[in-house]
Amino acid sequence: MNAREVALECLLELSASDVTIASVVDKALQKNTLKSREHRFVNALVYGVVRWQQQLDWVLGHFINPRFRLDIKRRTILRLGVFQLLHLNSIPDRAAINETVDLVKESRKTKGFINAVLRSIQRDGGALTYPQLDTDPIDHISNSYSYPKWLVERWIKDWGVEWTLDFCIASNQIAPISIRTNTPLTTPEELREMLSKNGFSTRLSNFVPEGIVFDSNLKTSEDDSSHISVDKNIKSILNHENVYVQDESAMLVCHLLMSDSPVYVVDLCAAPGGKTTHMAILMRNSGKIVAIDTSEKKLLRLEENCRRMSIRNVETRKLDAVKSDLSFIKDADSVLIDAPCSGFGTLRRHPDIRWNKTSKQLQSLSQLQYNLLRNAAKHIKPKGLLVYSTCTIEKAENEDVIQRFLKNFPMFNVESPSSALIDKQKTIITPEGYLQTFPHVHGIDGAFAVRLRKST
Repeated sequence: MNAREVALECLLELSASDVTIASVVDKALQKNTLKSREHRFVNALVYGVVRWQQQLDWVLGHFINPRFRLDIKRRTILRLGVFQLLHLNSIPDRAAINETVDLVKESRKTKGFINAVLRSIQRDGGALTYPQLDTDPIDHISNSYSYPKWLVERWIKDWGVEWTLDFCIASNQIAPISIRTNTPLTTPEELREMLSKNGFSTRLSNFVPEGIVFDSNLKTSEDDSSHISVDKNIKSILNHENVYVQDESAMLVCHLLMSDSPVYVVDLCAAPGGKTTHMAILMRNSGKIVAIDTSEKKLLRLEENCRRMSIRNVETRKLDAVKSDLSFIKDADSVLIDAPCSGFGTLRRHPDIRWNKTSKQLQSLSQLQYNLLRNAAKHIKPKGLLVYSTCTIEKAENEDVIQRFLKNFPMFNVESPSSALIDKQKTIITPEGYLQTFPHVHGIDGAFAVRLRKST
């Protein structure tokens, strides 16, 4: 199979099953023998078509009679072709059209139809006029930048038109690879030197001392090295014991717990272990971390990450932190709830989630997040610290959850994270004392975190 055939296979699987884009691409690239360049092309096609799906369908709608019903395969082939015409300047239009038409195997009539539509878009697509931002901001942002209308409407209501436009534009950019240094084993400077010797240009993070960001065009679509579709050289480096692939926004969270110099920490939603391993490293492998999760498979992955990074102070337990008795945390100095969330702060890496969530799911997530806080709060010791974090920008999952929690648990107070952060990080603190980042403001994923101190 060539790269376009593999991409089509991935997109059809995504349309037929509830799987992540990263897992589908990774499986396809393992199954098919392709060169590194073709790997990158498959990655660009699949992620690109998913990211720009709304825009691609809007364009197609101007060239296909609305009474004509497209089956999912023909629509997907057309999306592949239109994506190449609109977004891949390095692909000649003729090649984009001909190679896309060749994906049709069943009939000459279908080939002719696909060819005619794509050539019409090549010829006349540039004359299309999108809805105007000033008169129809929802349709403008939705169709121009490819987001579900209900989400655009929601964000405009919460944040305003200008914020939503900037956020959507930034969230369509592909995030660079960022990694966290395993500081007990090496220093960021030594790690950068090793990367330089392997031909990679990097810079130090602007937000965390142990963070490193790749300056090159290497991109990741998943916050885990197993799903980075690049050459074997970088994959081997990213799986080294000195490295953990993680966005800078996620690295910030664990610093909120460390200013207390805790000896005993509980991570209630721990797998696959990004923040668990970070806390273990910041604790210099001393003390104790109990890592909780509902998935045994994910806990095994967490344990593998600990072994790879020579981490020895983590104990795992399979528990449901909402339903289980959490009385064992009564002696913990700090408790982290990195709550399950919509993930809308990570759209640069996970473009598929914009199509996989509903407003009803956001309501369910908000209730789940509150239930996690409520179950933990009963057992936090006096003066103990509870840190709540998400990787979303949704107020319903962030500020609203915290305000509800504080109303029902008045013995907790928001404690400014400024003492836990260095000066250049303090621009990410809101007036309410929350840590909050956005891709269009800070150049990193969207995230939220808050320190909650129990007074009695």
